Amino acid sequence: MAARRRNPDGDGPLWRQALIEAKCVVKRRIAPKGTPVDAPERPYLVVPVLGQSNAFGMGVGLDLEGPDRPHPRVHQWAMCGPSKGTAVLAVDPLIHEIPAKGVGFATTFAKHLTEETGRAVLLIPGARGDTSFTPKNGYTWDPADTGTRVNLYRRAVRAIDRVLAQYPGSEVPVVLWHQGETDVPLMSGPDYQVKLDSLFHDLRSRYGADLPVLLGQMVPEEMELSHKDYSAINAVHGDTPNRLSRTAFISGSRNCINGGADRHYNAVGQRRMGHDMWDVYRRMCAADLSRYAAN
Repeated sequence: MAARRRNPDGDGPLWRQALIEAKCVVKRRIAPKGTPVDAPERPYLVVPVLGQSNAFGMGVGLDLEGPDRPHPRVHQWAMCGPSKGTAVLAVDPLIHEIPAKGVGFATTFAKHLTEETGRAVLLIPGARGDTSFTPKNGYTWDPADTGTRVNLYRRAVRAIDRVLAQYPGSEVPVVLWHQGETDVPLMSGPDYQVKLDSLFHDLRSRYGADLPVLLGQMVPEEMELSHKDYSAINAVHGDTPNRLSRTAFISGSRNCINGGADRHYNAVGQRRMGHDMWDVYRRMCAADLSRYAAN
């Protein structure tokens, strides 16, 4: 009997999936212990960070004495390691379900948010690299998928709900989303749009009907230089504000990649994405920001 042909951009062989998962187990066990923080005097502004590798944080050029210096009011909900399930200081690389590798955009955005409102911000680092709405290697972002081994969306929702229960009065002011690359060869643009919108609708059913969502653009150089056709999913991202109110599409910066073979946003590109997300959010949600500052 002939072996089943595999999509080279889809699931890997079972042995490779097992190897990936074994490495992840080790990464979780050796994850750094976060710096504990005191509960804030006023409830948290809880910001989920969802998607794949650029949301996860792959930017090379970490500078913890300069622009990546942690802010005392920006915290994270550790998703693995010895601090799992607790609030700790938000320091890049963030502690997603495996520890991140480099700089992400979320900390830059959160610093602006806390400075504008005077409120402590709690990031929910819920991203994982090479993940999609299409089930791949045991992971999915599809809220309706009940069969795939790990549903990253449901895992993120559980973390958000636990935080909201533990810190009464806290609320979700915005969701930061960056994903799509892995779905490019696996899903059509229309199908991707259905899945993406369903995720945003579900978030709004849980955390507010007008919950703002910010979508970061996939890396321009990756879209241009890859052998894959990113145009359909990039178009879905760009059109989201036309379909859904209180959403925004944030263009990615050019000439801000780690290198020729690693076309993730570098630290400069990640920080610019965080700044640009903030600029859009500040204009779109000025009334909300005033309320957060006053409460």
